[in-house]
Amino acid sequence: MNDKHEQFMRIAIEEAKKSDHQQRPNPMVGAVIVEDNQVASTGYHKKAGEAHAEINALRDLGRRPQDNATLYVTLEPCSTQGQTGACTDAILQSGLSAVVVGAIDPNPDHQGRGIEILSQAGLSVTVGILADECEALNPEFNEMMRQKGKDHG
Repeated sequence: MNDKHEQFMRIAIEEAKKSDHQQRPNPMVGAVIVEDNQVASTGYHKKAGEAHAEINALRDLGRRPQDNATLYVTLEPCSTQGQTGACTDAILQSGLSAVVVGAIDPNPDHQGRGIEILSQAGLSVTVGILADECEALNPEFNEMMRQKGKDHG
């Protein structure tokens, strides 16, 4: 199963790269919705203040996901309301049954919360698929969040 996870996460990584840093200061994030082992839709975070990758993948799908649908996302889904709604809320409302996460969000305000929310709601959550490659998408964001964590601690 890890081979399949890696295959679809690589597509999500390529999606993330499409933002070409237009999303700054937010991280580059890519998402893929898979149904029956086929890519059904994709999305990426295009610009700061606009919809996140997960939301764009759901919009690209244009309908409710199939019962067995899995979301692949390069960074843990956000779990708080900011300029956009919490991605965890949209995922739960969408009917997706599983989420595969590349990297855990390094933001100390979010770190692990999205994963916990989705798991507690009954979704199958797999974490750490191509984590190093997913983290490598956002070195500046990761460092900024590490500094934020030091300031909190």
